[in-house]
Amino acid sequence: MDWAAVALNGCRIVRPPEFAGEVEIITAARAPRGFPSRLSQTLGICLKTGPSHGVVSDGKKLVYPADAISVRFPGNVWSCEVAEVGFVSIDIASSLLPSRMGSSAMAFLRPSALPDVRWLAARLARAESRLAGEEVLSQLIARLFDFELFAAEELCAAPAARVRALDRARQFFAAEIERNPSLTDLADATQVNKFALIRSFKRELGITPHRYLVQLRVERARALLAKGVPTSEVAAAVGFADQGHLGRHFKRTVGITPAQYAKQARRQIAVGVR
Repeated sequence: MDWAAVALNGCRIVRPPEFAGEVEIITAARAPRGFPSRLSQTLGICLKTGPSHGVVSDGKKLVYPADAISVRFPGNVWSCEVAEVGFVSIDIASSLLPSRMGSSAMAFLRPSALPDVRWLAARLARAESRLAGEEVLSQLIARLFDFELFAAEELCAAPAARVRALDRARQFFAAEIERNPSLTDLADATQVNKFALIRSFKRELGITPHRYLVQLRVERARALLAKGVPTSEVAAAVGFADQGHLGRHFKRTVGITPAQYAKQARRQIAVGVR
């Protein structure tokens, strides 16, 4: 068997630059595919389309169900027989995982158990910042934790610690609005692990840290526009990459463009002066 001809042959491989090689996304069209014995050093989430087929993981013969997700953990030794399948996989380096996350046996999930893996892969491939990409990964890892596929103290936080962390996070974002901080930067500032921090934002505020930062930037932009600051200066002042970046988020949140908002604000000021 020429394994090289049936493993990743013809696949599309993407490594998002925000993660400096720590995340790999592979998309494979349906074809006869199989893999020889491999040692996994990453957390791998793979959505397969196609029939069930045999897999060997850590010396045990398993069945990879049809149209299902497999979860491979660091340390797994695995192989699979040739089958007519396609897949989308996301491999996450150990440096992005909970530090005390031990090796677990390969597991299989229904596609509905996780957010759409294709959607997750697309979000990671075009993440607008390191923070946005890390959030996608952290929520995916937390979802696996919810299924009790592994144990990690880092994903837990007491209620009082969650409240303190959110207060520190708000202060950090307000002070660092012009920067593009990573989730690690935020975790260091709040003294709470990044995995627990993501869960705290979702529990207490209903949004992610990245979405909170975007909303804060939009509100700051509104205030500057209302004061007459030119749109060309506002984007940089509140941390958006450019005017187009500001415009997309501003219209999505406010419902009109920054220029339209500035025009209306000036009109209101003129009326007030009269």
